[in-house]
Amino acid sequence: MKFTSMREVEDRINKNYKCIKELEQVISLKKTDNEKLDVISLIGKMYAEYTTGVYSSNILEKQIVEIGQKIDFVPCDRPKDHHILIVMSECGAVGGHTVLVHNWIKWDNINKYSIVFTNMEADYVPEFIKEVIDESGGKLLYLSGDYMEKAQKLLEISQKFYRILIFTHMEDILPNLAYGNKNWKTPVYFYNHADFKFSYGFSVSDIVLNLCEFDVDKTIRYRGVDKKNSIFLQFPEQGKFDKKIDISEKSKIREKIEQRYGIEKDEKLIVSMGEDFKYENVVGYEFDAYVNAVINQYNQECSFLIIGADREKEKWISLEKKTHGKARALGILPRDEAEQIILAADLYIVSFPMAASGMHDAEEAKVPYLQLNIYGRGINENDIRISNSIEELIEKTLEVLNGKKEKYLDMHNTGIWTKRQWNEKWQSICESTVNHIIHSIYPKRHLEKQEFINCQLLQEKAAQKLYVYIERFVDERIKRQLLKLDRKYDMGISCFYLTLLEKKCKDLTELYGRYQQLSKKHLRLYLAAIKWIKIKQEERHVDKYLFEQGYRTVAIYGMGYMGECLVNELIGGSVEIVYGIDRNAERLHSKIMLYQPTDIVPQVDVIINTTTFSNSEILKEMGLKNIRMLQLDDLLNMIC
Repeated sequence: MKFTSMREVEDRINKNYKCIKELEQVISLKKTDNEKLDVISLIGKMYAEYTTGVYSSNILEKQIVEIGQKIDFVPCDRPKDHHILIVMSECGAVGGHTVLVHNWIKWDNINKYSIVFTNMEADYVPEFIKEVIDESGGKLLYLSGDYMEKAQKLLEISQKFYRILIFTHMEDILPNLAYGNKNWKTPVYFYNHADFKFSYGFSVSDIVLNLCEFDVDKTIRYRGVDKKNSIFLQFPEQGKFDKKIDISEKSKIREKIEQRYGIEKDEKLIVSMGEDFKYENVVGYEFDAYVNAVINQYNQECSFLIIGADREKEKWISLEKKTHGKARALGILPRDEAEQIILAADLYIVSFPMAASGMHDAEEAKVPYLQLNIYGRGINENDIRISNSIEELIEKTLEVLNGKKEKYLDMHNTGIWTKRQWNEKWQSICESTVNHIIHSIYPKRHLEKQEFINCQLLQEKAAQKLYVYIERFVDERIKRQLLKLDRKYDMGISCFYLTLLEKKCKDLTELYGRYQQLSKKHLRLYLAAIKWIKIKQEERHVDKYLFEQGYRTVAIYGMGYMGECLVNELIGGSVEIVYGIDRNAERLHSKIMLYQPTDIVPQVDVIINTTTFSNSEILKEMGLKNIRMLQLDDLLNMIC
């Protein structure tokens, strides 16, 4: 969805908000608790994916907690060992969310960890998560059943642990449902890993842990969390997979990257990395235009590789043409390959309008990085690597390319914690909370520059994610209600629904056509077999008929079942069977010589076609004109 003005963006945000608020009214119409929870979870997903200015909901969380009170739970004695349970919805082989959990467990040198998944099966858990849990001495656990059954099981599992740490997806209502129980007393922490998204879980969390300083304030002001319960705790290892980059092979790796991507030795290499949507053009911020400007102003003497950008997208194809191949989208690459490209770079540019975390890989690889300050806050204003406009970013980019990279490289980010600092902070948090209580939250809807940019970046992606979600989790009645609201507020979900429906219909039509063709083919072969059996029963012979018609040498086209049966029929008879022809000749075995249709074949009196392809089509493919071809079923008709 393309916007031409901020007024259009604001209207879109307000429509998103009104649609979801109208859906909230459906909750009271549902008769069972599970139906109500279905709708609440769907609403959480919509708030999380669509930009609305809403970051939490005291009303919805209270409704979940009230339902959770119906769970009959009596806790046992609290454990004394330092074993922490991480609650996750799902995890994946890629993505910062899973890396965060991995690094957290890896970094903690005091506590033992287990993970319980609210919505995932064992077969899909990445190996590196299994390994880190094994090293920690913990277990991987899985919930099943409906909401209430899962919540009951989650409480029973959780009471065996020293602390609870929530890393769930934004719409996951299980923590609220379980830890909102009046008998639950073990401290619960929520890691706020997506500052730009709505989430459930704040009212049942004793401490909200935020990955950057700005999120601390945002959690207080817009999520409505009490000031004393919103704390800064950095992302362990700054989002990198807990592995050091080896820069000793930098020159060799640079040479390998130059060869792989066709980069000249004296060229400068600029690299950026992020998911494609983080480069989506919004009003006033166009990453591809910035890249084009840099390459032109540097006289085409640099290459710009964009890792993660969708190379099939028209925007990137056009950019590659405009820059004569100097700028290229590489798509998603294996992590090791991406790290090597960053290591080989002369400059790293943080993705915009939404920033990804590759800057820390660049810093470790001794590659200078530059970043555009989009939102006007949450960034150190004294850091010269930060630009406040695209013009300033271009100026600094050219400065680095022209040999002044040391100016930006020697800066040391004193804000990054060591493993020791991180552990000390985390242990102090664990020790500072002894009992769990339900908290009142007082959120406020908020719109500023971040929301306006996020709406432009995420609106279409939100519709796509919602379609996938409702197909997976939402029953038909709720789906119909949502699609009505979708049409009223133009949320975009129906577009994906209709597109996939059209694709399904097209696929079914094509499949039906193929089955029709296959059915006709098999019917034709079946009828031919019946005729053949009749000929055998009447003690007549195919070879004698061919001889009577003046044919002395024969070839067979199509060496399947019918072709091989004809070989057995004719071999040693009145006519000479010289060879067979088949497209799969190299893989077949027969009593006679086999050729492919494209081979030059010896002359024979007649070729018998045992397939359902037309004679003219086959002869044209073989380049034969002056040779007789008979269809097997026609031949059998003649004999009958």
